[in-house]
Formats: sequence, C-alpha cells, structure tokens
Amino acid sequence: MTPARAKLLQSVIRRRPKAVLKRAFAAIRANDDAALLSALRPKKRPLTRRGDPLVRELDQILKPVVGPAREKADLLVAHFATRRRQMNFEPRSLSDAVRRLRAASLSEAQIRAGAKKMMRELAELYGGPEAVV
Repeated sequence: MTPARAKLLQSVIRRRPKAVLKRAFAAIRANDDAALLSALRPKKRPLTRRGDPLVRELDQILKPVVGPAREKADLLVAHFATRRRQMNFEPRSLSDAVRRLRAASLSEAQIRAGAKKMMRELAELYGGPEAVV
C-alpha cells in the first residue's frame, strides 16, 4: 500500500471502533462497487409542492377556461379592472396576478370571490344551459 493510500485510509477510519471497521470491511468485501456507491449516495427527497394555496385554488376555479395561465391571469385582472381603475398592469402568470392584486389591497376572499363571479359571468355569456362551471 502506498503512503498516500495509507494516509487516506487512516483519515477515513479515524476514531472508529474496531467492531465497526470489521463490519464495514466485511460489507466492502461482500458487495461490488456499484452497490457500495449507491448505498453511499444521499437519498432523494420527494418533491414537495410549494407555492401559494390561493394560486392553486384559483387554478382550479379557472380550469374551465381553456388557455395558458397567463390568459387566465389577464382575464382575472381585466375583471377587477372593470370595478377598480388602478389595475393597469399585465401579469406574467397567475401567481404574478395574485401578488399584484394583493398589493392593490384586495384580500384573498375578494380575489376568490372575484374569480368565481368572473366564471359565472363567462358561463352566462358564452355557455348555454348545459355549461358546467
């Protein structure tokens, strides 16, 4: 064994009990490289859905509108702009629209109610009696 490898081995096994080292060496002898490396690889954490719950709820409310989220956000802002004059912005996404509507001092309940009212108005305008919204 070269001095460099001996130094590396000593740095890895520093202050480990003899029983632990024997079990580790036995595991190394019993398994191939791929199995050992996969056992040492950190576990992948499952993806958690983060984000604003209001945005997810609005996405569900606006689901009957066929189109990208940007168009849904434009419709939502246009709906609020008919009632309030200070809505002169173009949102990049639904989450951006929610952020800006909150900044315009609208509460979550008002935003939610506005989205539901907009969907009712769209159903009356474009949907027949069989439209489900």
